[in-house]
Parts: sequence; C-alpha cells; structure tokens
Amino acid sequence: MQQGRSIIMSAPTDQEKATLHADARRRRLLYSLNDLQQALSACAFLHECDEDASYSKVDLRRFRCFETALVVAYTRPFTQSRGGTMPLSMKMVGLALSDEKRALHARLVEMRNTIMAHSDEEMMRMTTEPFNVSAGDGEPPMYLIQTVFDEGITLMGKLLFETNELLHEVYQAIAHTLFKELQAKPDSFALRIDSEAARAARNMGSLSVATRGDQFERSEDSE
Repeated sequence: MQQGRSIIMSAPTDQEKATLHADARRRRLLYSLNDLQQALSACAFLHECDEDASYSKVDLRRFRCFETALVVAYTRPFTQSRGGTMPLSMKMVGLALSDEKRALHARLVEMRNTIMAHSDEEMMRMTTEPFNVSAGDGEPPMYLIQTVFDEGITLMGKLLFETNELLHEVYQAIAHTLFKELQAKPDSFALRIDSEAARAARNMGSLSVATRGDQFERSEDSE
C-alpha cells in the first residue's frame, strides 16, 4: 500500500445489513432457549419450598438462590447486552401475552433490576447490631456485628405457579419460532460459537487453545 493512501471501506448493502440482522437475531433466539431452560430448572427446584413450612436460614438461602437464578436467567434475554445483539422481545417470537402475564413479566424485570442483579438502596432490608465480645477485666472492647437480613422468598404459591406458566409460554414461543425458521433455512443453523472471551470467563485461560478445543469436542460427543 502506498504511503498516505487511505482505505475507504464501503458501507454494507441493504442485503448485507439484513443478513447480519438475521444472524444476530438467530443467535439471540438460540441462546434464549438456554436462558429459559435454566429459569425453568430453577423454578422446578423452587417448587420444593413449602410456604407453610419452617426452614433454617441455610435452607431459606438455598431457595433464595433458586429464586435469584430464576429471575436472572428469565430476564437475561430481554436485557441489552454488550456486543450489539438485540434483546429478545415478545414480538420477535410472535407472542401476545395476556395483561396478567405482561404485568408479571414486568414485575420479574423489576425484581431483576432492583434486587437480584443489583442492590438498590431503597430495596435493602436488614438489621445490624454491634456487640462486645471482650472478656472484660480491663481489656479493650472488641466488637462484632450481629446481622439479620431479609431471607424471605417472593415467588411462592400462586405467584410461583403463574411464573412457571409464563416461563413455559415464552419458551414454547421461542422453540416454535426457531423450528419454523429451521425448516426454511436449515444450513443457517450450523453454528459454532466458542469465543476466547467466553473461555477466559470460564477460567479456562491456563489451557492451550488445542486442549480447550478438544474438551469442547469431547463434551459435544458425550451429549
């Protein structure tokens, strides 16, 4: 290339833009299946919680973990992510929710934004109390903190049942949309997405690229 000569990149054509948009949409729909599967599994585990029973703090936290996983996994596809892939929408899968289910969807998104994925100050509930654990007899005081946090579960009983229905409805809509598109363009579903960033996030950075690839292949063969 001659010095001083700039490279002029041509703008993508409308057809190229449409293809890129379709590819990004397909990836979003496919990954949304995994998100909804995780949410449905967490919902099934949460059904083990009896709202009339008494539980230890450890068990309550276990159920709270399931509840958090449910809300975060369900709302993840609807959240704008880095990379530019559009978020999932009900319109994308041709789903018209009832007013009740739209309200429940909005409530889950709000729970995600204020409680589950963030700790908004206005949503905090806790009590703390310092207490002296020194032996006395002239020793300087040594303080520890007694804490009581809100360990309650929101998604229980009728609300959990309705949430389960919503999850299944959205999941079925995604699966149905993908099935129709698969019949029309099966070759477009031959994908392999395994980025370096994703592997690093899974703490696999110490492995060689060849080893990681072999592990990925073996994992696929074992399924």
